[in-house]
Amino acid sequence: MKHKHTEGLQCSCCSPLWKMLLPNTNGMAIMTDKNNELEKHPSCKNLIFRTGVKEDSTGSKQVGYIQTLEGGKDVMVEAIAISEGKIVATGSYKTVVAQMPPGTSERIIDGGKILLPGFIEPHLHIISSAVFKKATDVSPFSGQDLRSSIAETEEGKYSRRWVLEELKKKVTNDKNVWIIGRNVDPALFEGSDKEFNAKILDLVSTIQPVFILNSSMHLAYINTVAVTLLKSQIPKISTNGVLKEVEGIEPVLAVVAKSLHIDPILALEKLAEEVKEIFKEASRRGVTYMFDCGIEPYDNSPNREVLNLNQPLFLDFLAHQKSCPVRIGGALVALSLEKFNTVIEGKYKPNKGNNKFNLAYIKLIGDGSNQGLTGYQYTPYACDANYKPYDMVCCHSQNNTGVFNFGYPLEFNALVSKAKVNNWPVMIHANGDHAIDRTINAFKFAGINKSTINIRRDRIEHASLLTDKNLKDMQELGLSPSFLIGHVGYWGWVFQQTIFGKEKVNLLDRCQTALENGMRITLHSDNSVTPLGPLRMMEQSIARVMEGTPKKTDYQVLNEVECITRFQALKAMTYDAAWQCHADQWVGSLEVGKCADFVILSESPLTYFNKEGLNSVAGMRNILVLETWKDGEKVMDIQGDL
Repeated sequence: MKHKHTEGLQCSCCSPLWKMLLPNTNGMAIMTDKNNELEKHPSCKNLIFRTGVKEDSTGSKQVGYIQTLEGGKDVMVEAIAISEGKIVATGSYKTVVAQMPPGTSERIIDGGKILLPGFIEPHLHIISSAVFKKATDVSPFSGQDLRSSIAETEEGKYSRRWVLEELKKKVTNDKNVWIIGRNVDPALFEGSDKEFNAKILDLVSTIQPVFILNSSMHLAYINTVAVTLLKSQIPKISTNGVLKEVEGIEPVLAVVAKSLHIDPILALEKLAEEVKEIFKEASRRGVTYMFDCGIEPYDNSPNREVLNLNQPLFLDFLAHQKSCPVRIGGALVALSLEKFNTVIEGKYKPNKGNNKFNLAYIKLIGDGSNQGLTGYQYTPYACDANYKPYDMVCCHSQNNTGVFNFGYPLEFNALVSKAKVNNWPVMIHANGDHAIDRTINAFKFAGINKSTINIRRDRIEHASLLTDKNLKDMQELGLSPSFLIGHVGYWGWVFQQTIFGKEKVNLLDRCQTALENGMRITLHSDNSVTPLGPLRMMEQSIARVMEGTPKKTDYQVLNEVECITRFQALKAMTYDAAWQCHADQWVGSLEVGKCADFVILSESPLTYFNKEGLNSVAGMRNILVLETWKDGEKVMDIQGDL
């Protein structure tokens, strides 16, 4: 495919929407705020955690557990000790207490609770997710569940009707105020009414303009009022209200952004507040390390884009605040070879940060989203744009194979090779089977192989559709996959029944086979594409239940041979995630010398058992995160956020 633009709407990393809503500032204003105290020294607090036994009212005794994952193994210990924010001893209580000063304070872990290394979110988008919070959420999720799965009434299910009712709540009848929504996903609408365009949005308002972004970020929708308003400014505006690609969406976003009258200083402060809310949410889920896979390098050239927030500096500053409950790693996005040459090369170096903030990778966005029908495939999708399956009569209409975002092979291969020459590890977003083959070939062309796996740790992001040959090639090249496991849990049913079909869908998120091929895997949320939730991702990888299955249909598992064990899932969310994020020297396990980052759960996910139904891990996502600790300091307590 020809390379038509340097930015696409296939991934939150590169959507013009959130960049248009960013303040035009390098971030220094917020950094001079005297109330933002930078962390200078870690805690000097000494503390011992030890396991114990608690007897309940019935006389039953429940022990506690401490799981260290030392060396990536299933290691349980009786006690750990922390001092100055680091783990200083693990093992038996007798051994640990002997290494601490007399009178060191102690905490007992009992009553079935477990202390684990802090969870690691290896792929999400912090800044773009924060900006999107400004819009009305019309996503298919309620907490960590599909709305339709937990709805008690038909009206509460995720449907076109539900989305329209949510948007109507924002109607003020002020023709100068846009109604803006985000994360609509017609693929998951209940029923057959999945059409979404100007005609449908006119049911929200015939007075106010409406703009809704699709969760895939490949499409957006406006109502007739907006079409009429924009006709004079955008001669090629889509008359049916369906906006496609940058060419269709970016001009509309420019008008929307202008109408918001963004003040740079106030906007930056608001953005910082929204980012901190994401940090708090992560901490409530037990996350202590977040890896942002969409950080834009700062461009201070004379011909730079109008919107110019210094994102690395902004995140670095927030990560070093004493109150920050998480650590941040990240990848710099290279949207083109030209961008790499002008704004990355010679200006940034890999893995030169610290345990608070570290830039570890170059990120390339190969293709789009499978649920958004933009992942780059060899064969056409099995449904049309309204998610209606094709039949033999209209097979001639099957021509959508998705998009590829780079000139191929020259630009794409050159970019991977250029990153390697500059010693940058590379992570590549690849969803479709054709995009994955191109990605693997680019790594081969660059001369990357498994001899440098522990130095480079190159990754394929999402790695949705993997053949046996793909897996073998990845193992030989030293590549590891990070799976958006919500593809199985949330979209599995629609992939199977509508988008791919029953044969191709079995290539989705092949966790167990990847492990059998000697790879280290991770699980991620791609937030805000799916909700934050390490325990939820573990549950979905262990059971592979398709949560979108109609309630009257029997319990459905997607390709059961790809289910992984509880410990494998835990390792993917901790030890291997730290390795994959180049953060294993700091976090991922509770070993001497590492940061004292851990969580205390009400129950162990390794022994959790659901007594109802066939899925023994159903509800694992609801295990309570009682406390989250970072640097030996409690940063979240379920009794009340700190």
